[in-house]
Amino acid sequence: MASIKGEVGAAAPDASDLVRVFRPFLLLVVLLVYWISFEPFHDRSGADLAGPLEGGNIANQIAFPLLFIVLAGFTLATKPNHFRNVAAFPFVAFMVWLLITNMVSGDPATGLKRGLFEVISMTIAAMAVGLPQSPRQFANQLAIAAFAVLVLCYVGVAFLPSLSIHSTGDTLERELAGNWRGFFSHKNEAGAMMVVLIFSGLFITEAGKTWAGWLIVGAASVFLLFSVSKTSIALVPFTLFLAALVYRARSGWFRAVLVLLPLVFLNVATVGSSWPGPIRSLVALVLPDATFTGRTDLWRFSLEQTAEHPIFGYGLTGPWRTNELMYRDKLPAEPEDISGWVEELGTDSHNSYLEAALQFGIPGLALLLIAVIYVPLRDFGVASRLSNNPALVRYFLRLWIYVLFTASLETVLVSRNNPVWFMALMAIVGMHLLARFPVAKEDRR
Repeated sequence: MASIKGEVGAAAPDASDLVRVFRPFLLLVVLLVYWISFEPFHDRSGADLAGPLEGGNIANQIAFPLLFIVLAGFTLATKPNHFRNVAAFPFVAFMVWLLITNMVSGDPATGLKRGLFEVISMTIAAMAVGLPQSPRQFANQLAIAAFAVLVLCYVGVAFLPSLSIHSTGDTLERELAGNWRGFFSHKNEAGAMMVVLIFSGLFITEAGKTWAGWLIVGAASVFLLFSVSKTSIALVPFTLFLAALVYRARSGWFRAVLVLLPLVFLNVATVGSSWPGPIRSLVALVLPDATFTGRTDLWRFSLEQTAEHPIFGYGLTGPWRTNELMYRDKLPAEPEDISGWVEELGTDSHNSYLEAALQFGIPGLALLLIAVIYVPLRDFGVASRLSNNPALVRYFLRLWIYVLFTASLETVLVSRNNPVWFMALMAIVGMHLLARFPVAKEDRR
C-alpha cells in the first residue's frame, strides 16, 4: 500500500491530483490485464490443442514489457524506495537462479526470453502492491475488476456457451462437458479464479463496501459450483478455517505446524499414491479415485524426468509437449499411441512443487520454498504483532494459504500471466510490507 508508513513522505511527488488519480487507474489496468488477459474465450475444439506447445502470444510479448516500463517509471518517479522495501533476498536469489536454469536449458535463446518474462511478471506484482493509497482504494479497484470478470464469465455462459462451457466437441477432456469455464481455457482455471474473487469479496466487505463484497462472493460461489472444480470447491472452507486458526495463533512454531503439517500430508498422500504401496492403498480406502483423475501418471513422469536433470532442470515449461518428447519413440509413419498420453498430451505436472523441481532443479525448488513459504510465514508473524489493518492481513493470509494448497494439485506457482500466481505474489509482497511498516492510522479499517 502506498499508505504504508515509510513508503511515502509528507512531500512526496504523488501529492498532485494527477498522480492520485493515476494510481488507482494503473492498479485497475494491472488487475484487468492479469485477470482477464488479452485472449479471453478459448476455442477448445481446435486440433492444435493436441499438438506441440507453441510460442507466446504476441499481444502479451508487447503489453507486459510495456506495462513493466510504465510501472517502473511511475514507481521510480513517485516512490523510489519501494524497490528497496519489497526486495527479499530469497526472491531475488530465486529470480537469478530462474534465469540461469533457462540460459543452460536445451534452447537458451527461448529459455532466456521466457525467464525474463517471468521476472517481469513477478516484478509487476511487486510494484502493483504499492499503487493503492489506502486499503479502501485497493478494495475499490478489486471490486471493479471482480465485477468485470464475473460479468464476462456469465455473459459468456449465456451468449457464448461454445467458448464458455466445456462440451463434447472439445478436442481434449470431453468428459468435462457441461462444466462452466467462462472466458478461461479450463474449468480448473475458472474455479481457482473464483476462489480469488470470493476472498477478494470478503476483503471488500470488511473494507466498507458491504453490498458489493457480498454480491461478488455470491456470484463467484455460484460460478465455482457450476465449474465443478473439485479442488477449488473443497479448498474454500478449508482455507477459511485454517486461515482463522493461523490468524489467532500466537506462537510462530504453532503457526508453522498449522500450515506445514497438512501441506506435507497432502503432498505425501497425493504424490505418494503414484506407485503401488501402502499410501495408495490408504488413499483408495478414502477416495473413489486414487489416481486423482490421472494426476498420478503426471507426478510419476515428473519425478522420473527430474531425476535426469536434478540440478538445473529443463527451464520454464519443462519438457512438456515438445516434438522431442511427443515423437521420440515413433517411426515417421507410426500412428499415435494413446497409451503414452502423458508424453503426448501432458502440459504440466499438476503439482507446482514437482513442476518447480522439473523446471529449476532441486536448488530452484529449495529457493522457491523459502520464498513462498518461509518468508510469508515469518512476515505474517511480524505483521500480526504490529496490528496492521486486520482485513488486509486476513486477505493476504487467505490468498497465500489457498495458493500453497492448490499448488499441490495444480501448477500455479511461477506460472507467467496466471492470475492466481499474480495474486499470490501480491499477497506475499504485501505481507512483507505490512511486516515492516504499519498502515497509516487514517487508513485502518
